[in-house]
Amino acid sequence: MDEGFEELPTRVMGTVRRVLRPLARLMIRHGITLPAIVELLKQVMVDVAIHDFPVEGKRTTDSRISVLTGVHRKDVKRFREMGFRRNDVPKRVSVGMQLVNAWMTAPGWQDEEGHPLVLPRDSKIEGEKDFDMLANQISSDVRPRAILDELLRVGVVVLEEDRVRLVTEAFVPTESEAEKLYYFEQAAYAHLMAGVRNLEGHQPSYFDRVVQYHSIPPEALPAIRAILEDDGMTLLKKINRRASAAKDSSAGEPRFLAVGLYYYDEPASDEEN
Repeated sequence: MDEGFEELPTRVMGTVRRVLRPLARLMIRHGITLPAIVELLKQVMVDVAIHDFPVEGKRTTDSRISVLTGVHRKDVKRFREMGFRRNDVPKRVSVGMQLVNAWMTAPGWQDEEGHPLVLPRDSKIEGEKDFDMLANQISSDVRPRAILDELLRVGVVVLEEDRVRLVTEAFVPTESEAEKLYYFEQAAYAHLMAGVRNLEGHQPSYFDRVVQYHSIPPEALPAIRAILEDDGMTLLKKINRRASAAKDSSAGEPRFLAVGLYYYDEPASDEEN
């Protein structure tokens, strides 16, 4: 028998407590204190209540939002008037991610075996594909040299006698905190939303699976990580190629998509994606 309804809020609070621990670590490390987080949490709760819990045919009043969230009506009014801030994609993440993705998936930029071509830095042969051509297809606002310097900085490409080779099929920043936070935000949000929607009974349920052990000997971990890095990347590259080929083919409402060893999608937002 399911536990009583009155016990569920306590279980939910226990779950939220553990989920908040890594976020508390992140906040303390960056000097973000409780008053700032309380203000942010109020704003997020009001935003979610407005957009995710409307009553059909009725206006969502400040009083109703206050009842749902516990946020005072004057704060609800203030947040509505000031708007809800969205996070911007760091420029270097956006351009670099798009270029690497096109290099891996766009027609004409891979060899017969599907591997990204090794590109001349700036070919003098008419009609030959080069790095500058690829970069200019992605962005007309950022110079190809600036994009190349950034990819060299993070170790995604190497120069071999004025030819550019992609050395890892993922744009994973290694230094910029803004870039790291962007990827963390995208993955953590999607994974949590997949789990929350499943708890709400969403059908069909989102794929969300984990292998969990509590007594693995340390010497076994490198082999397990190697399986993930090899087979996991193979799967993600396959999904990436399929998604890239399909992204402009539908006239329907576009969806935001994230896949780890979980799956989540939702209507795409022009403000966030």
